[in-house]
Amino acid sequence: MIVRSRYREVLLPVAVCLATFAGRSAFGQVPPVLNTVFPTGGQVGQSVEVTVSGTNLQGLRTLHCNVPGVRCERLDPSRMRLTIPADTPPGLCDLWAVGDNGVSSPRTFAIGNRREQLETEPNETVSAAMLVPLDVVINGRLDKAGDSDHFRFEAKQGQRVIVECLAERIDSRLRAVLEIFDATGKRLAVNRGYFGIDPLIDFRVPADGFYIVKVQDLTSSGSAEHYYRLDIDTGPRVAFSVPSVIERGKASRVSLYGWNLAQASGTASAPRSSTALATTGGLTPPRSPDDLFDRLDADIPASLAEPSWPLPVRLQPSQAMLEGFAYQIPGSHAPVVIGLTDVPVTMNQDGNHSPSSAQEVIVPCEVSGQLVAGDERDWFAIPARRGEVFFIEAIGQRLQAPVDLQISVLDPSGQQELAQFGDELRNIGGGFPTSHLDPAGRWVCPADGRYLVAIRNLIGGLQADPRRTYRLSIRREEPDFQLVAVPRRDDFAGLNVRRGGREVLDLFVFRQRGCEGAIHVSAKDLPAGIECSDVWFGPGVDGTTLVVSADRNASALFGELKLEGVTEESARKSHPVRGGTIVRSGTPNGWGRITSQIPIAVAGEAPLRITADAHETLDHHLYGKLSPKHSPGGVLDVAIHIERRDTGHQAPVKMIGAGLPDSIHNQTTVIPAGQQKGYLSFHLPPTMPVGRYSLVVRAETTVPTPDKKTETVAVVSNPVTFDVQPTAILVEVDPFAVTQAKRGDTIKLSYSAKRLNGFIGKMHTELAAPGRVTDVVGLRGRGETFTGQTDKGTLQIVINDDAPLGRQQFLRLFTVGVVEDEPTYFGSSFFPLEILE
Repeated sequence: MIVRSRYREVLLPVAVCLATFAGRSAFGQVPPVLNTVFPTGGQVGQSVEVTVSGTNLQGLRTLHCNVPGVRCERLDPSRMRLTIPADTPPGLCDLWAVGDNGVSSPRTFAIGNRREQLETEPNETVSAAMLVPLDVVINGRLDKAGDSDHFRFEAKQGQRVIVECLAERIDSRLRAVLEIFDATGKRLAVNRGYFGIDPLIDFRVPADGFYIVKVQDLTSSGSAEHYYRLDIDTGPRVAFSVPSVIERGKASRVSLYGWNLAQASGTASAPRSSTALATTGGLTPPRSPDDLFDRLDADIPASLAEPSWPLPVRLQPSQAMLEGFAYQIPGSHAPVVIGLTDVPVTMNQDGNHSPSSAQEVIVPCEVSGQLVAGDERDWFAIPARRGEVFFIEAIGQRLQAPVDLQISVLDPSGQQELAQFGDELRNIGGGFPTSHLDPAGRWVCPADGRYLVAIRNLIGGLQADPRRTYRLSIRREEPDFQLVAVPRRDDFAGLNVRRGGREVLDLFVFRQRGCEGAIHVSAKDLPAGIECSDVWFGPGVDGTTLVVSADRNASALFGELKLEGVTEESARKSHPVRGGTIVRSGTPNGWGRITSQIPIAVAGEAPLRITADAHETLDHHLYGKLSPKHSPGGVLDVAIHIERRDTGHQAPVKMIGAGLPDSIHNQTTVIPAGQQKGYLSFHLPPTMPVGRYSLVVRAETTVPTPDKKTETVAVVSNPVTFDVQPTAILVEVDPFAVTQAKRGDTIKLSYSAKRLNGFIGKMHTELAAPGRVTDVVGLRGRGETFTGQTDKGTLQIVINDDAPLGRQQFLRLFTVGVVEDEPTYFGSSFFPLEILE
């Protein structure tokens, strides 16, 4: 069956109200962090008591699950009872801790259809191995360094027992190693990683008797966060499908590869929400080398070939672009995801392993194939015309296939390589790592003709392996994208907004096939009392910041944040924004995953609120009030207003930009104690593409606590959105200008103001600072007007005796361009002046 529509029901807004937590500092309220939920899974149609651990879980009320119908009953402050409906499809889901302090980040919870058992101690040695039956899931953990767990099961000769350990896939720190021993202690099998780093052993029982399974950590680590689920299973289990992708909305036949699939031959039912049935053909003899897998053919009707969200499997950040649906055969406890595409799908043909036997394909298409042999290379031929742009991408590692793919584009002979594409090593997410080993690239055809595309696996080795599946996409320039939102928290809590405060999410965009334009992100169906201003990714920008605000009088609540991104490219294509989370700290490359939704909570009160404005008008003594315009090479001024809940405490406020496009150099400033307004200014580089951009300002200060001490808090502003227009005036200060002067000095500042992009009018230049023109504190300068072709000049600046000492932050030259006596264009350039005694 297809596991799809039922998981969508929970995406309706949640209206669970939280009581205000009394007796605690409103300013010091800290969001909850959920470290573990144990056991980490439960059986359909049953109830399971779980124990939670973490920090700031006082007032914990419930565990929220994204699967509809899962009920939670609070037993005591750290124990909950989860009841799982009997008709719930097996798979992985998310649990969030919800309480008076807000909502935590999620932990993965597994829903299965096998019997569940808890590990019992002692079982650290073979002689103390815990006796377990077949077809059971054991929930255990290695709670101390050097710990190992042993389990003994009885099996018959010829049985195929699949022993699988879920650890990383359920947010565990365990780097599991599985071993199987016979009754004499002889090791029969070992595995250190099958699905990613989670191990699996396909154990064919050699003789009747008892066997031992050992679970240990690769580095002998252990803690409460080193938990696992151990499956010892003889039921059907699907590992992968061929093809791994089918065309959306079209009936298709797929071959499912796995173990014990004979038990599932017959028919497979569709999900309850659909009236169609997915029928399967008979079980065929395994065609894989060394009889590694069973094969079962399944017919998928067009009505089921539609994308489903969320998927009941673990998705890495790099898999955010993938669309598909979960397919489940009768009796299996684990779904398999089948990908979807909007172009025709072609199967790679046997024998296309050389340039002379290249398989002809029609663009656009996706090829689904396997590189079974270690040194295998598949060749494809495409017709192309001069100047035609192709985007070629392979998906392998993101299918959990054990491959590191490489793509080559060659001339018709296959001798001259024209382009080569390798790993995507760029990480746009920082601690939410998006890099992967799948290749992608853009190729421009040099001349009309027939060209070859070759794909190979760089880590094939000597043994054949049917799991080496791939998707090869060959398409023209058809821009597309996918967005992910990740709460920005050092403590790994969820998205919690204080009344009168703001919180931020990091937005990342995965751009595909030439998508370089601006992307607009907006919220919809917001819970009452919540605000979320629209933001824009500028052209080519892949990261920005989204700000969520709560009214000062907002009720405590728990709900869902729904976001959507739209681009002007591809006929205003839109996509819902997917959620993401950083799983745990302490890993060198970061550890994150995609989440099923983006929960939000309102709890506590904000001690400070800052408001940013990049559109403040400027008073000019010649031209009156000027509305700001921004262009490459100019300056963006952001006015900052501070509102303190406790007006009796007036500490300095540090400011810094956040969520800036990579091309903008960040700046900092300090608003002195007692002041309620300041400015943060940014130079817009001359190479910055025109378009719409967004950023925010982060502030840090101290606030009083109930015990008459102070604590440091950080808050963010509303998003600042600004349009960058083509440059009409490019102002540049002489790089050899004097940058240090004393009170009472007079300096001459040389500069240029170049007219660009068709502007030929009059220009007038003055000394300026944020919010001020000419009337700069402690400085006097007479403006200068250029007419005709003049574009260079000198300003004389007098430094008053009362001029403030030190660096004159954000001092600049400001030029106004006039068209028909109207101020139309602006240009600015910072002048780094320091005033000495």
